[in-house]
Amino acid sequence: MGGTRPRIRDLGYSPGRFKPGPKNSLLDVKGVTVGQVTIHEEPDVHTGVTLIFPRGVDGTRQTPCYAASHDLNGMGEFTGTHGIAEWGFTNSPIAFTNTVSIGKVYDALFAFQFSQADSLGENDVEAGRRMTIPVVGETFDGLLNDIRRSVIDKEVVYQAIQAAKSQSEILEGNCGGGTAMRCHGWKGGTGTASRVIPGIDGKEYMLGVIVQANHGAKLDLRIGNVPVGELLERERREKGVKEVRLPAAGRAAEGSILVVIITDAPLLPHQLRRIAQHAGMGITQVGGHSAGRNASGEIFLALSTGSVPNELATGSSGFEYLPPLETHRVETLKNEVIDSLFYATSEAVEEAILNCLCKAESLRGFKGRYTEALPVERVRELLGRYMVRPEVE
Repeated sequence: MGGTRPRIRDLGYSPGRFKPGPKNSLLDVKGVTVGQVTIHEEPDVHTGVTLIFPRGVDGTRQTPCYAASHDLNGMGEFTGTHGIAEWGFTNSPIAFTNTVSIGKVYDALFAFQFSQADSLGENDVEAGRRMTIPVVGETFDGLLNDIRRSVIDKEVVYQAIQAAKSQSEILEGNCGGGTAMRCHGWKGGTGTASRVIPGIDGKEYMLGVIVQANHGAKLDLRIGNVPVGELLERERREKGVKEVRLPAAGRAAEGSILVVIITDAPLLPHQLRRIAQHAGMGITQVGGHSAGRNASGEIFLALSTGSVPNELATGSSGFEYLPPLETHRVETLKNEVIDSLFYATSEAVEEAILNCLCKAESLRGFKGRYTEALPVERVRELLGRYMVRPEVE
């Protein structure tokens, strides 16, 4: 998934206790598709877009998903979350991109919704009943990408839509919206992971995560409770290696991370809000106490494909004054067993961030600035020396 570099499990660390799905990816959740476009225009432009379709390219608009969001620290943007808070569901694709491209991606997703309505022969009223506010999140890639060029446009978004129809893997590291992102002072970007959660009577549920990681400081990096960041920094000092100097904003801890969690367990919005909150637990497993810094946008979104939240009314057009009431039935998780989903969320987010760090490759970008990839072989050695293996009950 994105080059030949290893994922975190290849280095000997398997976060948590639940087993991953077959791909250890968001794509393990049945029906989910992802499309990515990566742009490199040397020497200064390095950026991209990632699109997530919870029910596939054709099904997402037709069949909404219950959803909820949570801000650990909200100094960022994730459009559509006000609408999600109000209605409790969305039928929009979810996009990850860079800070200045939100508007263009938002506009393109609206155009895509209209084109889908036209292809189905819907009139204005029918199209309006299925319209939703596009969900677009951002992190800032302006250290390694000339963000002022703003190269992502409608054509790029439509390329990502086409990619989502056939892309069989999520490309990690320097791919899609994460192309020029940095994480814990190393090269960051896109990461993914999944978990299988057992139910009763042999039934299993899937939970998948995708992150766009552009956060954290070197000294705070921990892997398997090993203070990898401190150990690597100590080695650098002992060897007299000078760190590449970046602008002041780049030398401080980076800010933002976007997390999308999708599960096929049937959950209602209040339950999904609680799931989204636990993404922060996974972030702290990697970054310790530094999560949620003042200038960061750590924004999380959780969705369920396990039930259908919004069957359109049959006795009303949806726009009538005082329409007659109608009901429909939905399934949901029993509250007393939600802890397993909390745990699975935390460990999948942790692994997705670590996969991002491991898969990302060194990048020289805007104004010649350089961000090195995590030295994975040295990390392998440190984990082998210091990591305590947990007992599995």
